[in-house]
Amino acid sequence: MINMQRIKNEKELIVILKKDVKNTDKKRIIIFAGHFPLVYTKKEAIEAIEKWGVFSIYSLELGCKIAKYAKSIGKKVKFVFFVDDHAYEEQGDISRGMPIKRRRRRRYKERSGENAKLPEEYRKIMKKQGFSEKDVLRHDHQKPGRADCLYFSEKILRNSKKKIENACAREYTEFLEDMDYFNKNNDYIITFAPNRCKGHICDVALDQEIKNLSSSHIFMETMAPLSKKEELYSFGRGVTYRKD
Repeated sequence: MINMQRIKNEKELIVILKKDVKNTDKKRIIIFAGHFPLVYTKKEAIEAIEKWGVFSIYSLELGCKIAKYAKSIGKKVKFVFFVDDHAYEEQGDISRGMPIKRRRRRRYKERSGENAKLPEEYRKIMKKQGFSEKDVLRHDHQKPGRADCLYFSEKILRNSKKKIENACAREYTEFLEDMDYFNKNNDYIITFAPNRCKGHICDVALDQEIKNLSSSHIFMETMAPLSKKEELYSFGRGVTYRKD
């Protein structure tokens, strides 16, 4: 595995990522940020953007800052929102209320279509830096009413036919190897991911499965409900960075 660099603070991280954007010859920057899980109640699938502490909101704030810089130097920009729609299924009440599949389907349909909107908190963050839903890469779920969803479903990506045993690595590889979403000749991806995904993404997806990728990966803590973004840099494994 390529050596990971521990990042001291936000200022250092911003400087590094701006340098990566400036130095790449790729024309489009893909910002993978704002990653969050779905949590299932008896009646609905909730977009739990605070479930992982400050990670989801803070990673989108950082992503938008880098995206604004990228746009200022002539790069095209797209955001991608992955949704962990599987981890909390067993915690959902399956004995009462509508089936989990139906709750999830309703949420995804709500976030699909030309006029679909992101959650208000995300819209505010993006608008502050000059971005909106038109700058979001959409996932074709191959299901009725969900051909252009604002969210990439991890469950759907994990159903890939790729022979990769590690499910997390399989879904990430499926996305990056699909020319409908990502073109290695044209695109550079900046990914903000949970620390718990580091081994799956780095050891398997990046080191074994995906070739010729131009990217920056940043890993942050999501297991502890940290309330301040500054704490991410000092807590546990901290914030780490890898460039490919």
